[in-house]
Order: sequence, then C-alpha cells, then structure tokens
Amino acid sequence: MKTLIHEIGVIDKQGLKHPVSFQAGLNVVTGKSSTGKSALIEIFDYCFGSDEDTIPKGVITKSAKIYYVALAVNEQDMVIARNPDVTTKAFFRRVNTFDSVDINSEYFNARYFCPLSDFKKLLRDFFLDFDDVDESLAARANRRFNQKAPTPSVRSFSSFILQHQNLVANKHALFYRFDEKEKRDQLIKHTKIFLGLVDQEFFHLSQEKERLGADLKRLERQKETNKRASESYKKKVAPVLKQLFALMGFKDEPISLIKVLQHPQNAKDQLDSIIIAEKINHNSDAITQRYEQLELARNQKTAELRKLQRKIVSINKHIQEEERFVDNVDRLNSPQNVHISASVCPFCHTENDNLRQSAEKLQQAITKVSGNLAQARPMKAKFESSLIESQRNAEIVSKSLTGLNQQITEIEKSNQQLTEQKSLYESVIMQKAKLYALLDTINMADDVELEKEIKELKSKLKKINKALEKYDVKEGLAAASNKVNKYMAEIGSHFEFEASYKPINLHFSFDTFDLYHLTPDNEKIYLRSMGSGANWLYCHVTLFLALHKYFAELGEKCAIPSVLFLDQPTQVYFPNFKRDNSESFEAQKAKENEQRSANERAVDEDVVAVENLFSQLSNYCNEIEKVYGFSPQIIVTDHADELTLTNGVLFESLVNGNRWRTRGLIYPVQE
Repeated sequence: MKTLIHEIGVIDKQGLKHPVSFQAGLNVVTGKSSTGKSALIEIFDYCFGSDEDTIPKGVITKSAKIYYVALAVNEQDMVIARNPDVTTKAFFRRVNTFDSVDINSEYFNARYFCPLSDFKKLLRDFFLDFDDVDESLAARANRRFNQKAPTPSVRSFSSFILQHQNLVANKHALFYRFDEKEKRDQLIKHTKIFLGLVDQEFFHLSQEKERLGADLKRLERQKETNKRASESYKKKVAPVLKQLFALMGFKDEPISLIKVLQHPQNAKDQLDSIIIAEKINHNSDAITQRYEQLELARNQKTAELRKLQRKIVSINKHIQEEERFVDNVDRLNSPQNVHISASVCPFCHTENDNLRQSAEKLQQAITKVSGNLAQARPMKAKFESSLIESQRNAEIVSKSLTGLNQQITEIEKSNQQLTEQKSLYESVIMQKAKLYALLDTINMADDVELEKEIKELKSKLKKINKALEKYDVKEGLAAASNKVNKYMAEIGSHFEFEASYKPINLHFSFDTFDLYHLTPDNEKIYLRSMGSGANWLYCHVTLFLALHKYFAELGEKCAIPSVLFLDQPTQVYFPNFKRDNSESFEAQKAKENEQRSANERAVDEDVVAVENLFSQLSNYCNEIEKVYGFSPQIIVTDHADELTLTNGVLFESLVNGNRWRTRGLIYPVQE
C-alpha cells in the first residue's frame, strides 16, 4: 500500500515541538550516540498501535507529552499519536493536507483520542477491508464463546517494515515480533490477505462450502441409514408378505415388497381390497411350493452351519496345540556339556576321537534346533482372529436358520388347522394381522425427497468450488516466493557477501518465512549457519528490499505499507560507534582507526562497504520510482555520514537536515 511518512515528532511537556521531516525514497538520520536516532523507530511503532512503550528511557521519555506520526496512506493524510501517560488510548485525525505548522500542543485534542482497540480498527480500514477471516465455522464453534478468528491487524505490518538495531544483522531472527509464536503464526496465516490473494468473499465462500459439505455428509449418512433400515425391514416383512400371498394361493405378487416398504399405509389400503375370502385360490399349490423352497433353503443353511462349526472346532484345536508347543519349547534346554569316554584300541592302545567329533556335531545341531524352535513365530493371534470371524458367521447363519424354521412351522401349523376343519381364511387373517403389525412400526424417510436435497446441495457446492477456483492461494504464495527469490538474486549481487556465498542464491518461502542460501550442490544454508555479521546484514537488507519491490509491483492489491526502517545497519562495520560522541563523522573514524589492531581491516575499507550499501539503497529507490511511479520509503538511522555514493546522488540530500552531532531529537530551541 502506497504509504509516506511526512513527519515523526515529540511534543514536550513545555508544549514545544520536536519534528523530524522525511521525503519520498531514501532518508538518512545520522548522528552520534544517545541523540535519539533509534527512538524514531520506537516512536513510530508505539504510534502505530503497539501495546508496549519501548521508547528508550532517557531525555526523550522524561520530556515527552505526546509522540506523533504524520503520514499519508494512498494520498490520504492523517496524524496518529500516543500520550505516554494514557497507554490505553491513541489519537487519530484525518486531514485534507498535512502541514507541519498546524502541529502544536493544542492540536492533540482529547476528542480525537479513542480506545486503543478502536484506534487499530480505524487505522486498519485504510489498508484492509475484512470483517471475518474464518475459513471454518466448525473451528469457530470450538473456540470459547464462539469467537471469530483474529482479523488482520496493522500490528502485523510492523514485521515487514521495522528492522531494529538488534535485528537488522541478527543471525537468529529475520522478522520483528517473531519471538512470539502466536504472532508469527498469525502473520504467516494472514499473508495471503496482505498480498491480495484473497478477499472477504473468499472466507464467506469457504464457510459456505464447509457448511454445505457438512449438510451433504449428514444427508448421505441419512441415506445410508435408510438403506440399512430398508434392508432390515425387508428381512422382517418379506417372509410374512410371501407367506400371506402363498396362503391366498397367488402365483404372482399383487403388490411388490418395495412399494409396501416405501408407502406402508397405502399398501395396507391396497391389501385390504386384495386379501379377502373371495380371492383365495383353493386350487393353488403356491403354499406347497413355498414350503419346498423354505425346506431347501433350510437344508443349505444347515449344511453351511455344520461346516462353520467344524471349522471352529478345528481352530480351537490348533490354538490348544500351539499353546502346548510353546510351553514345551520354554521347557526345552539344550545340553551344556557332553561327556564322552574315549575309545582305545586293545592291541595298539591308540585312542579314536571320531566319537567325540560326532558328539560335538550332535550338540551343535541340538542347540541350533532348540534355538530355531524358540524363535518360531507364534500363530495364535491369526488363529484367534479366524476363530472370531467364524463364530460371527456361524451366528448369522444360525439366525437365518431360526427364521426359516419359524416360517416352515407356520405353514405346518396352518396345514394342521385345515385338517382340524378350520377355515383357510382364518390363517390368512392371522398372517395379515401379523403383517400389519410390522408395517405400523415402519417409519422410513422419503428417499425421493432425500435424493432431491442431495442433488441441490451438490449443485450449490459445484458453484462455490467454481467461484473458489480464482483463489489459488497455494499457487499464489509459491509464485510470490519465486518473484521475491528472483529479486533477491538481482539485489544481492550488488552486496559484499563473503566469497563462499557468491553468487548469492537466497531463497525465501511465504509458507514458512524461512530464508536460506542454496549452494550449487543444492545444500540449504540457513541464516543461522552463515558466518560473519556482514552476511547477516546483507541477508536482511536483500530480503526486505526484495519484499518491498514485490509489494510495489502488486500496487494497491498489497495491504503492507511501503515503508522500511533500518536502524543502524552499519554497526557490523563500526561496532565501537556505540560510544560515538565525536562532533563529526571524520573525527569518530579517526578514533575507530586508533582502536583497531593491525590484524583488523582498515576503517577506510569498511567505509567503502558502507558507501556501497547506501549507494545500493539509493539505486533501489530510484529504480522502483522509475518502474512503478513511487518508491518504498526507506528511513535509515545510523552513525555513518559524509559518504560518497557511486551513483552521484549527494549524501547530504538524503540527510536533508537530519544530522544530530550537535543536537538530538529533543533539543533547545534558539530564540
């Protein structure tokens, strides 16, 4: 997102203003130690919604009444501020055109202060338009109080735009706030939003897809349940219905079993008109044929049951034999010693040791056999599994056999009643009553309606999946990583990496946020495994310049502000500058030179490397401006000064009055 910081400043307790102005592109704030350079990045972070005030304690914190930042987001000017004494609120004020003259103590009226949570939402709305980022409503339901997932916050942006003094050349960390796992994971999860790969509709579609998918699974389970219920009803109703039709003497079924099951009440109405005395066919042999079919089926089931019973007996026998075998093997011990008497010839008194050799071979054989027996794999588990399966099958066959016996008994009972001069119609009525009692218990769902609902859901899901096709997040993140890797190769080639890392081949992943150098042998060397502070510095700078180049390429699709703070990147070259109290950079260089040993690199060589760093930063901003019409704003706070850039840009134009050798951020105003 096109963003420009106009001014960062402090209103002190006397009402005086201490501003630092910035321009587009590269900005340098230079000066000696303890002048407040590093405070600028902390003031920005605090005004940008940080819950914690990390501004270095000292003159600034003792004097400050208000910290403020004036910035533009897509050419909309605004002023944000914090009162260090009221940590739960923040100041937000939109302006038509920012003018530093307007900023004074009275400017920060209490009515523009709001709760910090509301402030973050106000500021976020300039970068993002998201209310709900849950892809899963089920996941939301599992949260306490059914809370929504955290929406992207402007606080996540700080990881992309702030490189603090202790981070810019760190080998263990790349991104600000990544020491907190929750914030790291949240940022990675929200990256697809920041890069414009998804919008609010994506999350609503994902939620609807999950909801409809759950409904579809529920209906399909219901369909399967109905199917199982239908099979169960068939097993119960079919024999009774067939028996009834056989008693009536019907050769063909006047109403099918399926229709009876689907519409039990309609079936009863139809049967009432069919099952009447006048329609009994007394000459039919239907009941006899039914009896013969049942007997045949009973014989088959009986044979099947006997076979299973024999199998069960056999398996039990095998299990018992194995238990006995294992017990015997446990008791089997190979002989430890073999006692053999020597054979001596009674004539020549010569000893013969052939028997001894044979005995030793026998002992070895016994030991080997007993060892093999002890190591033999038991089969008990397999036998037991086979036994359970056979017992279950026998139980199923036994139940079927019981049902067949009952049907045969009913026919025999009916025939007996006829011999006792009872009416055949009485047997029919009793069978009809039995059937109706079963039909009254049936409550099957209407499968036709169920199928209709399933079809409608599948149609809706198809449309949602079609709409989601344009959001190929995985492919989008991979393409973004490839672009950043390409830019890192271009940018990194201009920095002074050690020879062992040339040509530098850095790779970054938006899936994991890991950075590594890939060698020609495809070995991944992560930042933590690289040597030299200069390598760490250039890895940080190369990555963040590549990221912001990609963000600039995305334009308004990217929500991340086009601002990058680099706090004292040259510390790897001038570690002693932490105690920089000289009136000029030249004087401090002379001190540094005196403190270095003969084995250390000359200060002038380090200055050349530093000049190259700033030259590349300047070239970067100019090239981005040329291609995209605007450049990420880079703000560097450092000790380095009076540098000569290789591209002809005057270093003084980058400092633009922000040189703090004789003053600091808080300074007395000359009358």
